[in-house]
Amino acid sequence: MSGGFKRSSRFGLIGVFVVMALVAVIATTTGQGEANPKTTLALIFGVIAVFVVVLLVLQRSDLERAAGGDAVKSARAAAEAGQQVEDPTKMEEAELWAALAVAPIDADAIKARSEMWDVGRHGIKLGAVIFVLIFLTVPTMYLTESFVPLLIGGPLIVIAALYGSYRAIAPGGEVDSGFDRLDRAMKPLGLQLTQRPKGGFETRAPTMPGFDYRLRGATVLSGERHGRPVMVSWGNHEDAGHSEVTVAVPCHEFAVSSKRIEVKSGPDGIVVSREKAGQSDWLCDLWLAERLASA
Repeated sequence: MSGGFKRSSRFGLIGVFVVMALVAVIATTTGQGEANPKTTLALIFGVIAVFVVVLLVLQRSDLERAAGGDAVKSARAAAEAGQQVEDPTKMEEAELWAALAVAPIDADAIKARSEMWDVGRHGIKLGAVIFVLIFLTVPTMYLTESFVPLLIGGPLIVIAALYGSYRAIAPGGEVDSGFDRLDRAMKPLGLQLTQRPKGGFETRAPTMPGFDYRLRGATVLSGERHGRPVMVSWGNHEDAGHSEVTVAVPCHEFAVSSKRIEVKSGPDGIVVSREKAGQSDWLCDLWLAERLASA
């Protein structure tokens, strides 16, 4: 997917130091000698609130800009599908996706790509809800010198977090929907999702008690392209940054490698494997493997 989160990331990085400086100034110039400096606390909470609100707004704006740009590129690339690819590294991900299509790109495939941004939208919304609950709970507790806001807000925060987690990992939730969208988006490329990671709760390290939900295993796409069986895999838990493309066509044996990419060929086919693979690097590797297979 497209990037474009520079504004929010820069604001977040710079803003943290600005907030720290403002908090230090407020703490050293107000409320001196007061047992409960409510004005000081209110100012500090206000600075933090403004920072978080602006950050969330910028994140949402950046996400919508990136999603909108990706939708336009996908639609335009679909209309120009079938173009010759000379250097895949110089093409946008949407352009390369469309150029490698071996079947008509229908509206459902384009819609599936657009819907992949929904996970980010839901995450920002959940983050905003939890922040509002925290902000209504913690400052109120300090300013009123009462634990009643905590007794009310604490359970609501936990409920919101649990609801967000359930919505993500429950059967038919966001994780499952994400893989369904991937399967729909890959149909024009003659590929379908044949294996997906399995999720489960695992204990954390001994120094961090509790559990984490993790996906274990590889994501695998398989299908037939240009009369040749093709398999693409990435994201196994041993090396999440590893991807591998296999085109099953007998070839003479050879092997070539660089810092991140290794190409092997033999009786079983051509395999292009990559370390520290980016989100769309496997498309470039698919183009390379098929180019070698046709040579």
